[in-house]
Amino acid sequence: MSQVEQKPRGRRVGRRFLALAALCTACESLFFYHLNHLLVSQQTASQREIQAALHRRAQLELLQLKREYAGVTVSPNGEYATYVTSDSSGWDTVHVVQLDTGTQVSEATDLYPVQYVDWLGNAEVFVGEERSPGNLELNTFYVSNGLQADETAASVPVFSNLSPDARIVKVTYSTETNDIFVLIEAGGSSEVYHVGTMETIQPVTVPPGYIKNIAMTETGDNLYLEINQGGQWNVVRLYQTPQTSSYTPEFQMDWQLVKSNAALLGVVGNTLYYGTVNAGGLVTAVYRQTSGGDQLVRQLAQPALASEIAISSSGSIALNPPAMTNVEV
Repeated sequence: MSQVEQKPRGRRVGRRFLALAALCTACESLFFYHLNHLLVSQQTASQREIQAALHRRAQLELLQLKREYAGVTVSPNGEYATYVTSDSSGWDTVHVVQLDTGTQVSEATDLYPVQYVDWLGNAEVFVGEERSPGNLELNTFYVSNGLQADETAASVPVFSNLSPDARIVKVTYSTETNDIFVLIEAGGSSEVYHVGTMETIQPVTVPPGYIKNIAMTETGDNLYLEINQGGQWNVVRLYQTPQTSSYTPEFQMDWQLVKSNAALLGVVGNTLYYGTVNAGGLVTAVYRQTSGGDQLVRQLAQPALASEIAISSSGSIALNPPAMTNVEV
């Protein structure tokens, strides 16, 4: 009769213990994985709640500023807002507020009466001031400390000998070339000026008509105008060629009609956004113009004023936003 060899009892117990330990380790790993997943989910949810609360706080702060002050604008990144105050001596101050906290970041003080406020990216602010009737300047200041261009080595463009009612109504610039174009309304007409990198000021030869709005591409290749020609609002493109250089007494640019019966809404990067308008001058649809042609962005449910339509840096459309990035004061 054959004999069955029996394994030592200690070896069987050891293997069972190892198996049990492996099972416990696996369960423990699954438990901690699940616990970590719950914690991450809770942290993500908490972060979303915090961001939502900050957004609500920022919106409330913005609405309150709009109720109390003039010159309320919002930075392109949505973090800051400006407002304008005046003192008894006639000097103005532009304040910069962080919207999610309501705290003041900086202020530019002792300004001439402010006509216009606009953002130069997220770090600087354009300020159009009236030094005296018919004499205007385009100042800038840093958001971080309120330091103005006329307090540094930078010069300030001055527009002199204009009509006493002259106002800066729009500023547009190229981030690549540093060219600045300024739209000034005076005596019932409008003029466009070019500010070069050396702060030289040149009038821009434009088609006949009253210009309502201007916008420039990021690369500085194209300047778009919204202009009234013969009672009709059109969008026109101005551009330079080798024969139309800026090194002349007047800033020479060729022009072509982009779209008739249209309103200029803005330029994002190098993409033009315009609106088709009805007989009442209201925008009925928003289009963008690309190398592939014109594309419909949105057909509006109700016609709207062009001034009530904002184009974000991502190209999304906002109707009647609480504040724009630039404003006449």
